[in-house]
Amino acid sequence: MPAHNESKSKVKALLLVGLGSTLIAVGAWFPGRGAQAVAVSQESSQAVHEPPSREVNPSTIHDVYTPVDGKGGEEVSGPYEAVKGWPKPLVEGWSVNAETIYAESPDRIIAVGRGFHKNAWPTYWGPAAFRGLGRTLAPEDQKREHMVVVYDRNGNMVESWDQWIPILPDVQLVEENPYDPEHHIWIATDVSLVELTHDGKTHVKTIDAKDLPQANPQKPRFVVEHFAWASNGDLYASGGYQVTKFSKDGKYLSSFGEPGNGPGQFGIMGQGLAGAGIHGIAIDSARNRLYIDDRVNSRIEVFDLNGKYLDQWPNIPGPYCIRLTKDGRYLWVSDGYTQKVMKYDALTGKLIPGSTWGTMGIAPGAIWGFHFFTTDSEGNLYVGEDMGWRIQKMVPRKDGSPIQLIGPLM
Repeated sequence: MPAHNESKSKVKALLLVGLGSTLIAVGAWFPGRGAQAVAVSQESSQAVHEPPSREVNPSTIHDVYTPVDGKGGEEVSGPYEAVKGWPKPLVEGWSVNAETIYAESPDRIIAVGRGFHKNAWPTYWGPAAFRGLGRTLAPEDQKREHMVVVYDRNGNMVESWDQWIPILPDVQLVEENPYDPEHHIWIATDVSLVELTHDGKTHVKTIDAKDLPQANPQKPRFVVEHFAWASNGDLYASGGYQVTKFSKDGKYLSSFGEPGNGPGQFGIMGQGLAGAGIHGIAIDSARNRLYIDDRVNSRIEVFDLNGKYLDQWPNIPGPYCIRLTKDGRYLWVSDGYTQKVMKYDALTGKLIPGSTWGTMGIAPGAIWGFHFFTTDSEGNLYVGEDMGWRIQKMVPRKDGSPIQLIGPLM
């Protein structure tokens, strides 16, 4: 082969590898498009890797990682142990996606996600499993069903609010308004806020772009992925590069934010639409503090409830979810890049040494796409994974580190 042709072949190979890596990185922000791109990259390589059989490598299907009588084991899920088989599958080999979870009680867990999905991963550990993480599923292997599901403590599905799928273009967060005597349920859909009665039977209202003043009426804009309430009932919705404030009646009050990486600005990708800007938000009304998850800029920003910039906490690679402890002293953050959760002093922003835990993977207790987490009154932890396409329930281990337990949340 002539030298120049050999050189071109090497360059082409390097470009393909670089393209595949770039597309995988993009997939962290745009899961659907990224997964398709990875599939294209994999097809281009023309390499087929079948998962090893149980006889060849039994660790690929091993699913128990806790010590026995204090011997062996690993802290795959920190101070928690995953409840295997929770929730129970509606159809064997299929799982219900859960972007976020609201644990009203240990016996009533409301989960919202992007539908019903055929399980794509035949093994838990090793190169064969992780090589398949970016694969896409055929249309017949995913269904727009069970986007809002209610489970009991045993993981049985007791309700599925499929009647609201037509008004849910997507789902990002579900929460109950803690200051509403009727305890209405709210869902963020990327482009709107949907309010339902507590039992999920009645649609109360939808807040979307038509309810906001628009800089460009020809291109109405409202991006919302997460939201939270102040103690006076005001609702703060976050997404893209803006935080929008509504009264308890749903009337627009104000907004703040602009794209950028300076103090008080928010990082975005492209136009800063869903999945490409602000992600999480938490409010401590007693201390007049508003915490914003500036995911693209890898930081947490702190404001007062009027939007005045106060502080920033840097070098958190991919914060996906932020939750205040019940007393407001600490802020727990889940990272969708490192797949870890960590605890910070809410007033100083200092990381609490020894609090960090988490393992990337698809085995029970490991996490892939640490999108959201919450706890119930018994201390059980629920994790929603946007890449792993599942919900996990974890219970505290008796020998787990107390400093790593998340505990009651605000």
